[in-house]
Amino acid sequence: MRVCVHEWFEEQVCQTPNKTAVIYGTDSLSYQELNQRANSLACYLRQLKVGPETLVGLCVERSFDMIVALLAILKAGGAYVPIDPSYPQERIAFMLEDSQVSVLLTVQHLVAALPTHTAKVVCLDTEWESIAQENSCNPEALAGADNLAYAIYTSGSTGKPKGVAMPHRPLVNLLTWQLQAFEVPAARTLQFTPLSFDVSFQEIFSTFSGGGTLVLVSDKIRRNPETLLQYISLQRIERLFLPFVALQQLAEVAQTQPLNFALKDVITAGERLKITHSIAQWFSCLKDCTLTNQYGPSETHVVTSYTLSGLARDWPMLPPIGSPIANTQVYLLEVDLQRTYDDIRLAPPGKPGELAIGGAALAQGYLNQPELSQHRFVANPFSDEPNAKLYRTGDLARSLPDGTLEFIERLDRQVKIRGVRVELGEVEAVLGQHAGVKQVAVIPKADVTGHKVLAAFIVPNRRSNAETDNRQLLLDLRDHLRSKLPSCMIPSAFIFLDRLPLTPSGKVDNRALPILDQPWMPLNPDFVLPQTLIEMQLAEIWAQILGISQIGIEDNFFEMGGDSLRAVQSIFKVREAFQIDLPMVTLFDSPTISQFAEAVNSALKSHPVETSDDTTVADLLADAALNPAIAPTHIPFVFRSQTEHIFITGVTGFLGAFLLYELLEQTSAQIHCLVRAKTSIEGDRKIQANLKKYLLWSENYHSRIASVPGDLSQAQLGLSVEAFQKLAHQMDVIYHNGAAINLIYPYAALRAANVSGTQEILKLAAQHRIKPVHFISTLDVFQTTDLFSRNRITEQDLLNPNEAIHFDGYTKSKWVSEQLVFQARSRGIPTAIYRPAMICGHSQTGAANTDDLMNRLIKGMVQLGSAPDFSEMMVNIAPIDYFSQGAIYLSRQATTLGKSFNFVNPHPITMSQFVETINELGYRVRPVCHRDWEALLARHRETLDSVVAVLTSKPAETNWSYIERSSVGAYRVSCQNVLEGLQATSIYCPAIAPNLLTPWFSFLLKNGFLPSPEGLAALAI
Repeated sequence: MRVCVHEWFEEQVCQTPNKTAVIYGTDSLSYQELNQRANSLACYLRQLKVGPETLVGLCVERSFDMIVALLAILKAGGAYVPIDPSYPQERIAFMLEDSQVSVLLTVQHLVAALPTHTAKVVCLDTEWESIAQENSCNPEALAGADNLAYAIYTSGSTGKPKGVAMPHRPLVNLLTWQLQAFEVPAARTLQFTPLSFDVSFQEIFSTFSGGGTLVLVSDKIRRNPETLLQYISLQRIERLFLPFVALQQLAEVAQTQPLNFALKDVITAGERLKITHSIAQWFSCLKDCTLTNQYGPSETHVVTSYTLSGLARDWPMLPPIGSPIANTQVYLLEVDLQRTYDDIRLAPPGKPGELAIGGAALAQGYLNQPELSQHRFVANPFSDEPNAKLYRTGDLARSLPDGTLEFIERLDRQVKIRGVRVELGEVEAVLGQHAGVKQVAVIPKADVTGHKVLAAFIVPNRRSNAETDNRQLLLDLRDHLRSKLPSCMIPSAFIFLDRLPLTPSGKVDNRALPILDQPWMPLNPDFVLPQTLIEMQLAEIWAQILGISQIGIEDNFFEMGGDSLRAVQSIFKVREAFQIDLPMVTLFDSPTISQFAEAVNSALKSHPVETSDDTTVADLLADAALNPAIAPTHIPFVFRSQTEHIFITGVTGFLGAFLLYELLEQTSAQIHCLVRAKTSIEGDRKIQANLKKYLLWSENYHSRIASVPGDLSQAQLGLSVEAFQKLAHQMDVIYHNGAAINLIYPYAALRAANVSGTQEILKLAAQHRIKPVHFISTLDVFQTTDLFSRNRITEQDLLNPNEAIHFDGYTKSKWVSEQLVFQARSRGIPTAIYRPAMICGHSQTGAANTDDLMNRLIKGMVQLGSAPDFSEMMVNIAPIDYFSQGAIYLSRQATTLGKSFNFVNPHPITMSQFVETINELGYRVRPVCHRDWEALLARHRETLDSVVAVLTSKPAETNWSYIERSSVGAYRVSCQNVLEGLQATSIYCPAIAPNLLTPWFSFLLKNGFLPSPEGLAALAI
């Protein structure tokens, strides 16, 4: 009967002494060689009084020394305390002091960087000659099942990490279960996880106990998803242990690298697993490879396990965490904040509860923290064994009908950020130590891109200049945090407040803290906007990924909230935009816009390519073919003006907010909204925040709105098969408004969300009973200059692909989507298309989208005091409420189906007339020729919105700017279908006059977007 984990390794040495145990680079050690080295070091440690309950520090980089030392400590009877050499000195000092390690194993080049301590230092490299003289036979076993095997430090709520003391017994139980549960015990396993995380134990000892080969990987390869994936293929890795973020990175890269893999088992743990489109696609290509979702805090290691079965495309988006491993029990406890912590009751059947763990998996407790240990490791009232304990995880979970468990969320202040457990109290405590911080709250927040980040809300000790002080304080706080915390615990967002919102009981009201719509302020006092087209394109890409509206050329990607996953996304988007083969490490080496632009420019010069969209007519025609499987069922369609369930996309945008508002006002239906969010709660918050932003929210809407977390760019809209089918059964009508909008991105970068997303919407409409689809397109599908010679462009006019090929990438995607909608219509799916022109603020409230192209152009004109005087340019703008009211009204009329509607202002005006109208509000803007306008832009580029230059620049292939292409033909566009459809209503489009601009400009003024006419400092022209 094995009692200690290293005994498995010793048994394997006897069975396969010459088999390769560990590989690093081109070198390897056999089981016998590794055992002999570990034995010699174990004997050396015995002479230093290492034995049972002796803690030995291990501060080395990934190497043979790391594996030898780990085995040696256990063989000597001691317990290892992993210390990551990359940690801040203060954290290392605390760990050494708290654990009171008697011996510290390291290597010579790390000694100088270590803080002052009292441990005996053994340098494995310089002292190895002496160590090698020791006996190389297995030492006598001294440790037992209840002696410590390791102590791993995790984040602590008091501002200091806490050491989890793990004995051999739970680890032996885990290894015994794993050898029986997995079909490939002797697998080649990648050692990916740092030793300071408990998963590393599983990687190392599950490999050795099964007679497998452990493959070490350098940090350089480990941090680069592309080279890591190649390494996994080259080394014929069969088993991987990965957190979700790393798994997602590899899955994304795998789509671009046709490699051959030997993978059999992929195990993920550490954070909630989400089956993304990339992961499902990768596993569809991995033959005979399983994906297993495991759960377990550091205090217990693995507790539950769930292996996904069936086709990867059918996997649930949020898989369960499974069932308990052998000799382990899990309980769901009733969550009642009124009762004491040790008043334990089981949650009612079917109800969520706090997950508690009993049985063989439990650690002893926390090093030197008896009160905390007693608080978290409580008496187990459900066990008959004497002194049985129960570990309360603080995780909320529920039992599913099949008996498996589903993780829901945390109940306390521990969170997982990129797979690492973080105590929010520790981060708050460290921030609170800084003299510039008066009050602080740190919470996990979803940023505008949907990613979970740490956000620090700070009330500073004010001095004279708040803005300058906050900028310097932010720099100081980052330096302060870097000196005390690992990088994974440093907040991505810093928000300065005058005071923290409080609950009636005086606690910080986390729900009232601001939404992260602008989570960052410029760190560089010499803030400089992008200058070149490359810099502007890169800034647009970063803005989309990071959710930041304004980025300077010296701003650091990672200091603005970027992480490794977003870095991968950024590289992919840059490759698509510039058509260059940029190495994955480029962003890590060149983290600012100016540095990154140089790298892009260098790649362009080394490999000259055409940076414009290289989509061909054949590409558009291929994508414009509707999937043959999309066809309505035999159930006849019956039009209903009153519906019970409506499905809509794109509600977190400007247009979508007003469409949702009109659906809420004009119907009594339940509105189901597709939102990019991890949970429905998060989705609800996004929708509510967006409606409030545009002055549309009412508390009465709570019961009418149901968010559906998903993604247009993924198969089945990012939903599980069951969820997709449920929508297909339940919905009465579909409004497809969602899309990725970007004037710079090529068609290929927008295709997934805009074209494939439309295919999925039409598939949803066709399944089960037929559902009408109301598709929101754009008037830009008529922007080709070939149409400008026509006297009239009707709503029935169609462009051929030879005309569409001249569009920008976004408009190409809309043209292709319209072709898909037309084909669906021909197959019997009722459809209607709505094409808005340029949209301005609400005719009454003025609510407007400050990111809108027209608003940004107006801002540039006001700042410069001039406007481009295009000879034929017409301004055709209509208020948002005209479009939203009109489109929703028309969609509820039976005569609408089968038609297209151009929402333009029936009375467009010239650019000169528009400038005169702006001047009637008190501004001083004068028309100047286009060449002079460009000169002004160049002179004042730093003070202007970078998009203004993009809007007015002229691509070589057309010699027409975006503004010209969008406006010159506007007065030729017919809106007859709209006018006839709204004839019997009071809905009309107001003229472009001061009474339309007044509420619109007032809204922009109140939001700080436009300067007031009186306060506008004139720029020298």
